[in-house]
Amino acid sequence: MTDLFAELNAVAIAAPVPKGTVIFQNRDPGTAVYLIRSGRVALVWIDANDVTPIDLHGPGRILGLPAALNGQYSATAKVLEDSELGFVPSDRVVAVLESNPSLMQAAVRLLGEEVARVRSMVSAVPESGLRAVDRAR
Repeated sequence: MTDLFAELNAVAIAAPVPKGTVIFQNRDPGTAVYLIRSGRVALVWIDANDVTPIDLHGPGRILGLPAALNGQYSATAKVLEDSELGFVPSDRVVAVLESNPSLMQAAVRLLGEEVARVRSMVSAVPESGLRAVDRAR
């Protein structure tokens, strides 16, 4: 994924972000991807009763790629320490991917890994917890 990160990083806008900043929220329009140049960012699931950590990310990671392609963020991203991020608007991400088939393949692999990780987390939730999630919808 380093080639994909490097290509997006080359067109990214530098964005210093202080600790505690929420960079996107679940169900927000997917307007950009964020490249973690330094620092740490947590992806969390926030509902009316709880905040559940999904994943922690550090330098070299790309956040928000699914949202850049499907139009909506599916989690909330919160900065855990002062960080330097790269901001790439969604239309620019799509243009970079369309211009290079190997980058498109890298993006598909990254998305596949994310799907597998989320499925693994869901399978670890006790059945009673899944029923509670269904009732909350």
